[in-house]
Amino acid sequence: MSLALYLIVGSCGICIAVIAYVLFAGYFKDRGDVRTYSDPLPLALRLLWPVVLAVVPKVAPRLKPSLLERTHRQLQSAGLEFIMRPEEFHALRMVSGACGMAMLLSVMIMLDKIAFGPMSLALLVGGGCGYFYPNLWLKEQREKRRRSVIKDLPIYLDFITLSVEAGLNVTGAIEQAGLKGPPGALSSEFGRLQRELRAGLPRSDALKRMGERMGIPQVSGLVGALIQADRVGASLGDALRAQADQRRQERFQRAEKLGLEAPVKMMLPLVMFFFPQVFIVLAYFIYSKMKQEGVL
Repeated sequence: MSLALYLIVGSCGICIAVIAYVLFAGYFKDRGDVRTYSDPLPLALRLLWPVVLAVVPKVAPRLKPSLLERTHRQLQSAGLEFIMRPEEFHALRMVSGACGMAMLLSVMIMLDKIAFGPMSLALLVGGGCGYFYPNLWLKEQREKRRRSVIKDLPIYLDFITLSVEAGLNVTGAIEQAGLKGPPGALSSEFGRLQRELRAGLPRSDALKRMGERMGIPQVSGLVGALIQADRVGASLGDALRAQADQRRQERFQRAEKLGLEAPVKMMLPLVMFFFPQVFIVLAYFIYSKMKQEGVL
């Protein structure tokens, strides 16, 4: 492909980007309250967000309520419910699919593969990869949040247990744990729990809502133990201490499991990348020695 064609394709892409930016910037110029009450977007999403908001009115009427509810639960468990709405997430999938098609089409043009077959394949593969990438990103965010919560949960349980044994009620103990505990997903969830309690929501309902939002078995177990102990009048200190010991034991067992799995996971990279290099180096020295001695 000639340099002129590269320049033409690049110029067209820049012109389209500038025109889209001007149009969408004018469209959303007076909508300063769009994200006033939302969490800040990541940088990559911030660049695409005007386009996503423009696609939402086209996509939202075609989405089923059950799909929106399932997406809302997934965003909740990933801690992203204040970043985007379910309708915006599905609009993001459409925009991401279009970006994937555009990127792969640009690559095919640069490689001078302009036939119908390669271009159709590029559209199919690029669109599919771009369309499903937000799902993979959401799953990764959920897993990252789950690991953070499981890591911090024993620490928060110790803080809550010590506060309860020192004479505070559960609400005050949770507040102290939120103040003293490490920052992260669990800290923000306890802060939200405190706000719901201050708003007058019963403690059992607030705890249930926290467990449903997070969707993590360890947190659901803690919520169930607290509600049960509160309902039957059992000692909260004993229930919390048992939960803390169980979570800490699970943490050690998980670390032991990962340690035992490490040699198995290292085997494939060693066989594919390390051992062949060693054999090549040894074979070279053996070949040189045999050639010097006249064997070869």
